[in-house]
Amino acid sequence: MQYCFGLVYYVIIGLTVLSQVPMDGRNVYVVGKNLLMQTRWFHILGTMMFFWSSAHQYKCHVILGNLRKNKAGVVIHCNHRIPFGDWFEYVSSPNYLAELMIYISLAVTFGFHNVTWWLVVTYVFFSQALWAFLSHKFYKSKFASYPKHRKAFLPFLF
Repeated sequence: MQYCFGLVYYVIIGLTVLSQVPMDGRNVYVVGKNLLMQTRWFHILGTMMFFWSSAHQYKCHVILGNLRKNKAGVVIHCNHRIPFGDWFEYVSSPNYLAELMIYISLAVTFGFHNVTWWLVVTYVFFSQALWAFLSHKFYKSKFASYPKHRKAFLPFLF
């Protein structure tokens, strides 16, 4: 069921982006020097945010994956353990925070004015916050030694 939802979700996300494309096709094909002339500060900022957020999401997934492996990389158990390192020092679900940051970086790259995309970002915020809250609640109930300073989703806030 989640697989089907994921397929439909990402198809709809693509259509959401396309729905905001100007219908005037005269200036669609921009190449070379003209493309560089259209680059704005928010394109660069959004792209940098995208790669930064993606790198942290990857690190967090590696940390989570390594919790069940030995030094040789072989899965040795399926027990839950407390993750440490990178953004795990601040929040219980940094992979969800990084996902939100990826969506925000795309909004920045689009130039802030894509209202439909901001609705997508809002949806991602609430869905990821819910899952982060539930994960945080699980960790706190399962581990008495769970770090007290960690928040669920947003560092120092929630």
